[in-house]
Amino acid sequence: MTDKSTSQTLRRGLHILDLFHKVNKELTVKEITEKMGISTTVTFRLVNTLMECGYLTKNTSTVKIRLGLNAYKLGIYADPFPELREIAMPFIEDIAQKTKETVSLNIMDPLTKEGVCIASIESPHDVKFSRPIGLSKPIHNGASRKVLLAFMDHKQQELMIRRLSSKYEIEIDRLKVDLDQIKTKGFAYTEGEVNEGALNVAVPILSQEGHILAGLSIHCPTYRKKDDTVEYFAQLAKEAALKIERHLEKTEAAPS
Repeated sequence: MTDKSTSQTLRRGLHILDLFHKVNKELTVKEITEKMGISTTVTFRLVNTLMECGYLTKNTSTVKIRLGLNAYKLGIYADPFPELREIAMPFIEDIAQKTKETVSLNIMDPLTKEGVCIASIESPHDVKFSRPIGLSKPIHNGASRKVLLAFMDHKQQELMIRRLSSKYEIEIDRLKVDLDQIKTKGFAYTEGEVNEGALNVAVPILSQEGHILAGLSIHCPTYRKKDDTVEYFAQLAKEAALKIERHLEKTEAAPS
């Protein structure tokens, strides 16, 4: 049931903005109408309003609609954890320098419950796995997101698994075994689980109370894997995560 204290028109406008992502960078009005399930008249009115406000714009070459500059600026301002990102960046840079591989910082989106990349440095190699900021994927796939699920509070984890099982075809028992192993080892490791030929090692960043804040991940192609790669990545990431946690504690303890 829709909350009567909210605006349906605003909700529709925001849902239109949500249609644009890496795959759907540009859409026609007809495509927007079909995806929204509303009339063409309503779509035109909403799209024109968003264009007038600078959140959408029209590509004059393709006559398709795409995100406008104001949407881009809003995305830059929307940093949910500025302190976490600021504190983590020097350590992300250090790992990237030592490994010459892609390193990312990921959190769980409280609304979609997906894992989202909020910071990353790409490998200088020609062959690499990129982690663009804003990349969002299901939280049960891939080490960079599984580590978030593994270190959740038990009740929250159970609710999340129930939600996932209603949306995706997953082997619940197998997933729970994986999560237990991740928590026991202190890091997550997957190979080819999301992208073929991709290796991913991730560790948790925890609050003073032991709550999961983010996941620190290292990504590389499997063909560059050596006998000690997983252990080396895990050790580097764990050391960095511990330093990030200590810096966050000092920030919280500092008088305002």
